[in-house]
Amino acid sequence: MEIVNEYNRVEEQSLFTRPAVYLDDTNNKVVETHKCIVNDAGLPIAVVGKNYNLVQNADIMPQFHDVILASNLDKTGMTKKIQQSHQGAKTIVTYTFPAHEMEITPGDSVQLRIMVLNSYDGSWKFMSMVGAVRMACMNGQVIADAFSEYSAKHTRSLDVDMAVAKLETALEVYTKNVELWKKFPKANISNAQATAIFQKIAGKSDRLELLLEETFIKYVGEMGKNVWALFNTLTDWSSHAKFKNEANKVATVYNREAKVRKVLPWLKEMATQKAA
Repeated sequence: MEIVNEYNRVEEQSLFTRPAVYLDDTNNKVVETHKCIVNDAGLPIAVVGKNYNLVQNADIMPQFHDVILASNLDKTGMTKKIQQSHQGAKTIVTYTFPAHEMEITPGDSVQLRIMVLNSYDGSWKFMSMVGAVRMACMNGQVIADAFSEYSAKHTRSLDVDMAVAKLETALEVYTKNVELWKKFPKANISNAQATAIFQKIAGKSDRLELLLEETFIKYVGEMGKNVWALFNTLTDWSSHAKFKNEANKVATVYNREAKVRKVLPWLKEMATQKAA
């Protein structure tokens, strides 16, 4: 069993119409429809509906750790990193599995990565996501396949057998995605194709589009003008580009990776068309 005290506990408190200094005020009423989540420092970190089911990280994360241990994954050299943002309202636990390292091109490999997420503000349901880490630059390589995720409603216990089965299915998806990624370096692309993807990521942000173009030039110099360079441009941005708020970095990375995940079907199409 994982050490529970690795995770700070939060508590539910009543929400009032006015700040606490006015508690003696007869006009200060309890908000019946909502409640407040307070972290272990006594700071309010979320306001949620009255029916929101609070699931403590200290309760759910050790259970998922047991799921990892019960799975068919090779745990040799496994590492675990706990990160939080928004004063503890969001938590991501990242497991990396060196024993599941696979080579994309000679000298360029990835390792299996499993991210476990939970939030206290209702923004994330409890879920796990399977992806990879490129060892050369520590870019987080995301997977678009729906089978790469396991999620559950906010309850205090997991269906361990289901979670194990899902995790083992996701391992198969990881392997299949590595086989797809092996096609990326062989699929040459045009500047116009790359720009079209950058525009999907950047939206109306000319600054972000320019950053992606500059990063692409760097990777093209290392890898050639192909889908693998394009993919690593995107994951470089999601993993490493400057953060407005370092304290909330982990949530920003997750949100960026969600954007990258949305454009993966286009990258897959580019790679498979070239391969055909």
